[in-house]
Amino acid sequence: MLRDRTVAFLCLVLTVLIWSTPITFFDTEFEGVDNDRMAWSCPRPIMSPVPAAVDLDVVRAELAATPAGTVQSEHPQCRMLNGTQLVLGFLSLAGAIWKGRVWWLSTADARAEKKFKRLHANTSGKPKGMLD
Repeated sequence: MLRDRTVAFLCLVLTVLIWSTPITFFDTEFEGVDNDRMAWSCPRPIMSPVPAAVDLDVVRAELAATPAGTVQSEHPQCRMLNGTQLVLGFLSLAGAIWKGRVWWLSTADARAEKKFKRLHANTSGKPKGMLD
């Protein structure tokens, strides 16, 4: 059984991972595009939630212009994937906030009791500080 603060922390870490890590592995086949010569990429979801659409005709023309090298381009599916990652990040963030609030409310009595004890602790009766 995980504690609420552990679940909140894990959800927060998951949110950061989802929003900061672009998807870089693609195995999608497009007509006229050789995946072995392509270097597909995607921008970070938090920096570019809806990236520009990729025109496959331009990618095909670049492949034809460079017969021996690799061509770098954003993947056509990045537009959909970044939006999906953004929504998943928001769901994870909502879970972190909810579990964090549950944990904060469940420990409120212990924090209040600790503060009460600290304020009402016995003193020696001797003046301290500048009252010497």
